[in-house]
Amino acid sequence: MVLEPMRAWIERIHQLTCRERISSFEAGERGEVQTMIFSAYIEELRKIYARHDLSLRLAAGNAEKTLVEAEAKLDFSLEPGLREAWRMANGSRREMPPVFAKPDFFTGYDFLSLDAAIKARAGMKRRAPQYAGYVEPEPRNKRIRPGWFHSGWVPFADFGGGTLLLIQDYSPSETGRAGQIIAYTHDPDEIDYVAPDFQTFLQLSLKSIKEDPEEFLEAFLED
Repeated sequence: MVLEPMRAWIERIHQLTCRERISSFEAGERGEVQTMIFSAYIEELRKIYARHDLSLRLAAGNAEKTLVEAEAKLDFSLEPGLREAWRMANGSRREMPPVFAKPDFFTGYDFLSLDAAIKARAGMKRRAPQYAGYVEPEPRNKRIRPGWFHSGWVPFADFGGGTLLLIQDYSPSETGRAGQIIAYTHDPDEIDYVAPDFQTFLQLSLKSIKEDPEEFLEAFLED
């Protein structure tokens, strides 16, 4: 069953055309932040890679049946933006340049396959009890619920085998928003807020990459 806070939002997103999604705006922390869809994001990313003699390699997308089966395991529907991303590509190829960037963070993230995302989610659930009594170095953003695992957390990108995770949050606090993007970081372990939704995250990720593509792609550039 779809989580209640997501019903009206999912219906609204489904009604938007691709052009409307690209040109729509969401209020961000500091002014208006333009949002975008995955296909437009990948097109821009390919241009950046090409300028540095690199290619972006993504796995073939998931069939509708596979997506439905995954949603049955989760017990809720995926937000349309992330769902469309997995329909287009079942993650990125390992040992290839990263796909996502977290704003103000140097390390790039790989796009997880749907199966890898489900496994990463299970891993978070398994490790959560280990954090009993642990205090994060900084107070957690109030839009994120306390704890180290919630059933509505869906990892979609990682670095270092789960050392870093980007997560779509379907279980926000009362002041948060279903579908917001949060991040898990190991050592020191913490969970912080990234963006209000997947579409806004894509725009912020692309902006961060464009500001310093050499830093983002450093491990894959020839000396």
